[in-house]
Amino acid sequence: MSLLILESSPEPSWSLQLVELQGQCFHPPWTKQQIDQQLAGKRGFNFAWQIDDQLVGYVFYQLLFEQAEIIQIAIQPKFQKQGLAAQLISQSCDYLQQREIEKVLLEVRESNRAAIALYTKLGFVVDGIRSNYYPANGQSKTREHAKLYSLVLAPL
Repeated sequence: MSLLILESSPEPSWSLQLVELQGQCFHPPWTKQQIDQQLAGKRGFNFAWQIDDQLVGYVFYQLLFEQAEIIQIAIQPKFQKQGLAAQLISQSCDYLQQREIEKVLLEVRESNRAAIALYTKLGFVVDGIRSNYYPANGQSKTREHAKLYSLVLAPL
């Protein structure tokens, strides 16, 4: 398994694989156009796990000065619960730290217990709540809060 840095002009198959992975992990998924915009963005940093030329997971970041925000992370369902998301975040944070990024930010649905456990394990701390941020999902008719997390990256 290798960590890839997805550049602004990635291999054409990458965006198609990202679209497919989106469909497996998110409802509604991003469109190919949205993925291509993320990959081409000047402030984006994008990382992926690859096994035998197949993308099995990714994390998208947006950079703003000395901070990076995790925009989205996904691991193929058959590869979940194997520690790949933790490795992906850890290794991508190491890369960002080398580029003098000081802090990583993210937001997560309050009901996403697996993600919250992962972020807590990696050292992220709660910074706040965005009330009624996420639209209702299938199980609830009310909007859901977003928990805001951050991780300070130690200077090298």
